[in-house]
Amino acid sequence: MHTIKRDFNSSLAEKAIRDARSPGFQLKDSGLSGIQYRYVVTLFGFFTYFELDCFRTATSMSIVKMVNSTAVNFKKSLNDTIDSCPLYNMVMEEIFLESDAEGEYNWSPEIQGYVLSAGFLGYVISQLPGGLAAETYGAKRVYLSGVLLASLAHLLSPLAAWHSCYTLIVIQLLRGLGQGFQSPANSVVTANWFPKHERGFLNSLIFLGSGVGSFITYTTSGAMCSSSTLLGGWPSVYFIYGGLGLVLSLCIHLFLYDSPKEHPNIGRVELLYILENQENDLFQKKPPTPWNKILTSIPVYVMTFSVFSHFWAFTHQISEHPIFLANILHFPIETIR
Repeated sequence: MHTIKRDFNSSLAEKAIRDARSPGFQLKDSGLSGIQYRYVVTLFGFFTYFELDCFRTATSMSIVKMVNSTAVNFKKSLNDTIDSCPLYNMVMEEIFLESDAEGEYNWSPEIQGYVLSAGFLGYVISQLPGGLAAETYGAKRVYLSGVLLASLAHLLSPLAAWHSCYTLIVIQLLRGLGQGFQSPANSVVTANWFPKHERGFLNSLIFLGSGVGSFITYTTSGAMCSSSTLLGGWPSVYFIYGGLGLVLSLCIHLFLYDSPKEHPNIGRVELLYILENQENDLFQKKPPTPWNKILTSIPVYVMTFSVFSHFWAFTHQISEHPIFLANILHFPIETIR
């Protein structure tokens, strides 16, 4: 019985290739203006990872301007001793009197930590459910839902902060939940679209979006948060980047497809190229997950430790770096890169 099922599932790949080759199959000879649509999928993945770290970095940068760090430090220290570098030998009372120009919230470092970590918590929680949902209900649906939820949550963050710090923590958690759907859904999409010998290169371009997103957000958010005319200063990094996330959601809805066979404009040549250079077992029913072997595998634990260490160091850097430079070393936020 299992042999019959395997033979039937394996024949699906061959049938798809035969259909694409048949003269009656309705496909354009070369696609719309010669576009290679797997590269469009790569572009969507790039901007997805761009948005992923853009939202995180923008949140870290905005906290510097949102919080009245001088007032917080003054409340914590009655003896003019705070855990930061001395600032031009000013008296603490004079700094406190001039703190009106600083942020509007007197959030403690603990509250700031909850705000910054809530998004990462949501990201961790939704990874596994996101992957299972992408394989069960379709990668595009999960992909779009994740980008849309994360973008809306980022866009609404200023409103949440004006309500209360706890509302902002919940919104940041929702943003992380949405972002947790994106990575596994993107993996399912790329597995369907990329020929096996191009996956390494095209996935590298996708992951490059993460670094580019951090770089651009670091170099622009300081000036945006300090502006007195651009959407109120720090809220601008939420309204602008969140709005761009909504634009990305619309583009995904209109132009992204789960697989090349579903794309109405893909060329016959590209479709055949993709289908003939994929593993046949992508069309087969997947066997049960060998949880026992996974949980008792030493290489799995080594890889998990390696990925965890990298992710922890990277996320700690983008979360705490702006606050450390601004509050401890007293760098103006405009100069933080």
